[in-house]
Amino acid sequence: MVTSLSVQGMTEVIVRRFVNLRRDFPFATNVAVLSGGASLGHLFTLAAEPILTRLYLPNDIGNLGLFNAFFAVAAVAASLQYDVAIVSAPHQKEAAQLAILAMLLAIPMSVAGGLLLYVLIHFSLVGFGVLPAYAAVLMVPTILFAGLFSVLRYWALRNERFDQVSQALIFQNGGRSVSQLALGVIGSHSFGLLVGEVVGRGAGMSRMLRSTWPVVRDYGFNFRDVSKALRGNRQFPLYSTPSSLLNVLGTSLPLPLLITLYGADAGGYYSLVWRVLAVPVVLIGSSMADAFHSRAALFAREDPKRLLWFFHSTTLGLLAMGIVPALAVFFYGESIFLFVFGVKWRLSGIIAAIVAPWFLTSFVVSPLSRLVFVLHGQRLKLIYDIFILGGNLLVFWFARRLDWPMLHMVTAMSAMNTGSKVVYYFVLRRIASTAVQVPIQL
Repeated sequence: MVTSLSVQGMTEVIVRRFVNLRRDFPFATNVAVLSGGASLGHLFTLAAEPILTRLYLPNDIGNLGLFNAFFAVAAVAASLQYDVAIVSAPHQKEAAQLAILAMLLAIPMSVAGGLLLYVLIHFSLVGFGVLPAYAAVLMVPTILFAGLFSVLRYWALRNERFDQVSQALIFQNGGRSVSQLALGVIGSHSFGLLVGEVVGRGAGMSRMLRSTWPVVRDYGFNFRDVSKALRGNRQFPLYSTPSSLLNVLGTSLPLPLLITLYGADAGGYYSLVWRVLAVPVVLIGSSMADAFHSRAALFAREDPKRLLWFFHSTTLGLLAMGIVPALAVFFYGESIFLFVFGVKWRLSGIIAAIVAPWFLTSFVVSPLSRLVFVLHGQRLKLIYDIFILGGNLLVFWFARRLDWPMLHMVTAMSAMNTGSKVVYYFVLRRIASTAVQVPIQL
């Protein structure tokens, strides 16, 4: 009896301390909850990767990378960025209308994405001719699941239900890894990797859906209210969507360009680097971005003077987390990849060392870029993204015209993108400092 009471008392103390921590340090605990789920999901991916590289060939990994490169661009337009507006909506009714609108838009946009990929495959455009035709069919549910998850995630962020997002990330990465491993064992090649990607995108949303849908359903679909939400948030499809498309296109374009110049195997070596190094950028960085977005929107509404301080403190936190792994990859990338993935992936280790500065700056700057959605800096970001896309295309033009070896092109892309992220950081800092001087109207 005494033992039972002691355990109960300890549990109450732990819960009370966690509640106090969330009250006293809301941003830090929100990041901890989100990054905890992201990190656990990251462990699934990292644990599976050495096995996947022995079950699948470089061209299989390259096909998955190409599939995901297209998906990354298409997913941005799945809801025309109305899902992003959910967090900053001034009241719950408008947020609900935006959620319904974003869900409905995801249906035709996913079909359009599948058709566009089929055209790229059929006519062998920009390196996509190496993909099997069934990839276009699999792209439809992949985009649809991603669009639905994005709506649910932003709704959870608005209501600071970070535990739901964290849990979903665990299920998604676990489902993806297990599916790809199981299908790899039976020798399914590219098909297994692509189907596993679909499974991963569709997993882990049930709890978020159960908590979101009853609230959204109560407001219902009202044409007048939806039209008002459309007009009030028109900057998202007009500026955020093309800007985000250009931004993701600039990031995803190197892979199809590499495949165009150097073949599918080269794409496989680059894709492995992207899968390994981009995981902390996408998962942990995404968790930081979600928490930053939620808290920055709150400061913008209630206390704009704290926004610049918050921007600087988040920068230091991201840099502290990313600098040691980036230096390790920069100096020992080749040795790490040889040991973990095997001899045939040595070239991937060399590429990893070259692009380490690029991934570090992405890890720091990408979460902070959510600031443009909070402070409506979409026009400036659109101009910036146009220049970045042009820079990547210019590197490709030089590589083709001067007949560069693959590593020369990768080095040029890394230098250009690293420099661009540094410039973008100072643009974001300027936006944050302006918010201190000008009252925010959301």
